[in-house]
Amino acid sequence: MISVIIPTCNRPAAFLNKAIESAMVQSFPPHEVIVVDNCTVSIGHESLPGNVTVYRLPQRIGPSRARNFGAARASGTHFAFLDDDDWWDDNFLRNIWSVLHAEKSRCACGRLDTFRTNRIERFKCATPETLTIPLLLRRNPGTTGTNLLIEKKLFWEVGGFDERLRTSEDKALVLEILRADEKISIAPEAVAIMRQHDGVRAHQARRYKLLFSWKYRHLLGYRGLSRELFRLLNPRLLKKMSRKTGRIRRAECA
Repeated sequence: MISVIIPTCNRPAAFLNKAIESAMVQSFPPHEVIVVDNCTVSIGHESLPGNVTVYRLPQRIGPSRARNFGAARASGTHFAFLDDDDWWDDNFLRNIWSVLHAEKSRCACGRLDTFRTNRIERFKCATPETLTIPLLLRRNPGTTGTNLLIEKKLFWEVGGFDERLRTSEDKALVLEILRADEKISIAPEAVAIMRQHDGVRAHQARRYKLLFSWKYRHLLGYRGLSRELFRLLNPRLLKKMSRKTGRIRRAECA
């Protein structure tokens, strides 16, 4: 039984409704759909389907706390988290559930596509080779809360989402699963669609990216932490250096 948990904060109603609808029309229906509302202005509960459970929390408590709150009240055996500006392919839950059971794992990760300029494009899909602790510390191979299915017991064993983080909390969850020596199955046919838009997405908060690097400083080591701090604190300088390096390499190859 899969509990779907959707945190929402100040998102256009059309985005949230699309997310909820995609969960409700799954070919493998979820056990329940829970919306955790921490908007500055409460969402219109009366406009949502009657079989959606809505909890109203204090304003802007953050995605990690909202997800953990929803998980604490969920009655399913597994959790699937869906962001309020994203949605799933109609067969997402069926495909990711099938892989999880076929491989007898406790967690599975689907494919992540993007939606921009009215078109869905392939984006990322993790592989056993890219879904590793060293790589996750440096970049994201395609893991997010939206394309993950996790056993309820395992979720709480690794501590759920880190409530100190407002971005990269999904990477942190995956890291903790791997650090617990748990296998994460890959389900490339389970497609989650991430909407690209002009609104604020949590991953744009640089401060919280710094907190992620600091949290895992013991894994990054001195050089790795210094590199990440430089990258996050000097993005323009790093981009300029990258362009200069590219010109030098092209000149050497000419």
